[in-house]
Amino acid sequence: MSREWPGGLIRPTPVTPTGPYQDGTAPGVWTLDQMNYWLKQNLWPIAGSGGTPIGLFGGGVQSSVRTNVIQKVIISTSGNATDFGDLAVATRETGSCSSDVRAIWGGGNDGTTINVIQYVSFSTLGNTADFGDLTVARSGLAACSNYVRGCFGGGENSGGTQQNVIDYVTIASTGNAIDFGDLTVARYYIAALSSATRGVWGGGGTGGGATGQNTIDYVTIASTGNATDFGDLTNARYGPAGCASSTRGLFGGGYNTVSGVRVNIIDYITIATTGNATDFGDLTAARTRIGACASSTIGLFAGDVSNVIDYVTIASAGNATDFGDLLNAPQGISACSSAAAAVQATPTSAAMALYMGGDVSGLQGSIQYVNIATTGNAYMWGQLLLPQGFTAGFSSSTRAVNVSGYTTGFAITNTIDYTTFSSNGVALDFGDSTNALQNPTGFSNETRGIYGGGQINGGAQTNIIEYVTIASTGNATDFGDMSFATSDRGGAASSTRGLFGGGFNDSNVIEYVTIASVGNTTDFGDLTVGREALSGCSNSTRALFCGGENNASGSINVIDYVTIASVGNATDFGDLLSVNQKSCSTASSTRGIIMGGGNTTSNVIQYVTIASTGNSTDFGDLASDISRGSACSNAHGGL
Repeated sequence: MSREWPGGLIRPTPVTPTGPYQDGTAPGVWTLDQMNYWLKQNLWPIAGSGGTPIGLFGGGVQSSVRTNVIQKVIISTSGNATDFGDLAVATRETGSCSSDVRAIWGGGNDGTTINVIQYVSFSTLGNTADFGDLTVARSGLAACSNYVRGCFGGGENSGGTQQNVIDYVTIASTGNAIDFGDLTVARYYIAALSSATRGVWGGGGTGGGATGQNTIDYVTIASTGNATDFGDLTNARYGPAGCASSTRGLFGGGYNTVSGVRVNIIDYITIATTGNATDFGDLTAARTRIGACASSTIGLFAGDVSNVIDYVTIASAGNATDFGDLLNAPQGISACSSAAAAVQATPTSAAMALYMGGDVSGLQGSIQYVNIATTGNAYMWGQLLLPQGFTAGFSSSTRAVNVSGYTTGFAITNTIDYTTFSSNGVALDFGDSTNALQNPTGFSNETRGIYGGGQINGGAQTNIIEYVTIASTGNATDFGDMSFATSDRGGAASSTRGLFGGGFNDSNVIEYVTIASVGNTTDFGDLTVGREALSGCSNSTRALFCGGENNASGSINVIDYVTIASVGNATDFGDLLSVNQKSCSTASSTRGIIMGGGNTTSNVIQYVTIASTGNSTDFGDLASDISRGSACSNAHGGL
């Protein structure tokens, strides 16, 4: 007789647990130790729900009559669209994007050009709710997104002027859009698509007659800044639509102003590279100003001259096939999906490192994630309450906390916010530090987060140390004082002892506190090289101090180590890949991760094996060159 294992949650033989840990089946029978470890981090697996891959097509105009209808399809199953609900008003030429939870429409024309952003939840039939406003009212724009952030690009204002504006929203919240940067060419009737890291716009029109363009440009969604040239479409046109898998983007349809006809062309690009588009195949009919959406494997195009919904398999070039029918056939329709590869929640892991905020020619609010046990590039993971840099970070096994620093306009803040490792999204308010600070240094054990030093308003160095109880919320409490006023130190901890190392004006001092108590620091020893703008990380026994800046020699690549439970001078561990200051470091029980920084700024992530000695190894890249953020993990030495 065969055995049944309900939901795939247990199996007859034990299997070591591996990620992802949400919305997937458990890998096998676990030991009590393993169970306790994952429960502690809120990463206990549940039976996979999978989620229904929903595509929504909204608005448009047919026979000169605008519509407010939102139409729903199940992308995994061919068939006709059904009514989902209504936009706030009958609108055409909106931009639409999504997470796997929310669908968003922005801008458009309801008789006049509007700046309204509205949203629905994929899980609930119904009408849109108000989200906020775009920075510029416009129609004929296009939007793209990853799980956290939606970006709206291009369009035309009420005066008929084409726009190069890109603005963005954090999808899980509500509020007005924020300026992101500019497209390389101002245009409208444009298409957009994305991977989890890149947003790409293609085609569009310029001038009063909407002269078709072949321009493709892109941005890194987790950062801000102007778009960069990607390449060209095979055919200059306005009114195409875009959709994508995790690696390949498709631009379908449009209107060729040279020949004066609609086109059925589908082009494709490889999103992670740059270069000109390649012919993919043809739509079932030539059409323009259409909508497109996708699952991770299937792309849908619909609208304009026919109510037929076309579908293609994104990985395989070829002509489109009939999927089903829309309720009607509006032009100027826009679409998004809960199942696009770009909008799926970032996978979690047992050893997560987060990089929060930072400075990229302007302060950033993004939170990026890597799995410390592997190698590879960072994922977009969430968003701080404010764009912020020059901060301190620390964590328990469940919560990550970001403290003070600069915010918009380089105003110094006393804000403390937090996020949970088990969920992606927008950080929440924790409380306030006593003083508004820049460049403090933090560390923690499972219960208490401590930060010290920094510069208060006016730039004066401080020796104040404060603490919070990580599992709660509230304002910080005085802990004690450092032996001298300083900033830009490296911090690391075991579960009992926290270390501050280095500091302003090339300090070589290492000092420590007992985390569970309160009081002033005690001398530990000296670094091998006095320096500031270094970073620190640790496992439960060994602390590393990485890189920094020395007034005599500039940026340095030195890595020092100490045994946390003892006292004494640091010992040389090895070297970073290159000279590096203003990086952020964190760790698991085995690896130290050093992120960003550089002689100026860098996107490099590098790692070391803490228990050994030696030079660092390349791990992957952050979304952009960045420095002066904060970092923490759910598996560092203090836990």
